[in-house]
Amino acid sequence: MAVNRIYAYYNNKGGVGKTTLCQNSASLYAVKNPNELVLVIDLCPQANISQFFLGGAHEGYAANQKLQSSATRRNVVGFMDWLLKGNSAFTSLTGSYMTQVRPYNSDISKNLFLIAGDSFLESQTLALNFATMNPGNTNAWQEYVTAFRRLCELELQKSEYENMTVFIDCNPSFSIYTQMALVSSDYLIVPMMADFSSLEGIKGILMLLYGKFPSAAAKNYASTVVTFNRQIKQFELDLPKIYELAFNNYTVNSGVATAYDSIRSDLIQYAWEQFKLDPSIFAGTGDVTTTKAEWEDAYVSNVKDFHTSGKVSASLGIPLHRLPLQSSYEMPHGETVSLPPKNYADSLEHLESFVAKL
Repeated sequence: MAVNRIYAYYNNKGGVGKTTLCQNSASLYAVKNPNELVLVIDLCPQANISQFFLGGAHEGYAANQKLQSSATRRNVVGFMDWLLKGNSAFTSLTGSYMTQVRPYNSDISKNLFLIAGDSFLESQTLALNFATMNPGNTNAWQEYVTAFRRLCELELQKSEYENMTVFIDCNPSFSIYTQMALVSSDYLIVPMMADFSSLEGIKGILMLLYGKFPSAAAKNYASTVVTFNRQIKQFELDLPKIYELAFNNYTVNSGVATAYDSIRSDLIQYAWEQFKLDPSIFAGTGDVTTTKAEWEDAYVSNVKDFHTSGKVSASLGIPLHRLPLQSSYEMPHGETVSLPPKNYADSLEHLESFVAKL
């Protein structure tokens, strides 16, 4: 049995299409790998990805609320509660925190499971912070930030599957539960827009996770305080490797397209420069990457903005790859929406190419 890979979808800038990409790539990956247990962990307090998988719109919301209100609370908050009750060093589980999605959503493969999100997660942050600073347990922080990896390994052991691939939808905030997701992950997928805010976002990731400070002054200042990267080094932990930069590629007209391409080029150039400075923070591709074009082919994906098809998919809980089954769909409030074939075809082609890299 083996947990093959854990992917964290993270950007400390919000609104970049992170959840949409995570839910659609996990759904398609599950179809293409039916013999694997595919697990999605919802670590965003809004729980949007959970609502999608549990049926979309009102049905998904109601189903997730029911999971939150159950006595056992077998979701992400239930797991955190269990950790906080003195179980941070766990090596076994008394039950499962996974929910099989298929009984709630017939458009999802039977091998896809969910550790559902919960709006109470944000309220647990203070308790989690205190727990990781427990003076009576010098290993507390290490135990918490590696907890999701151990959880995945134990969930796999209790399942009927031999292998598992995990997709974690992270919150933009660099809170303790985000740190738990990142340290437990093998690879980092960074969805982004072609704007200068995303340039600051990738700089922030390099600084927060990998200690790549933009100036000598910033590096000197960081050396005087406790940082995430210093904690990683102190406990000799591994960080996820940057696996893919996924551009949410929307080009409405030629003017927008020109501006998009210009900023996108700046972002790619900056990331390429970081790769040349320290390739160890990037995932190994198995090939020698010597040129910028080779690097871009390996580490950059375009994900065409899903437009109408994305809204229909998210609202109804239907993965993008299943939308061709109909040319129009009835939305939750009764209106009928037709899908533009060209936009949809481009979106699906980009999604297929992205999932083929995983």
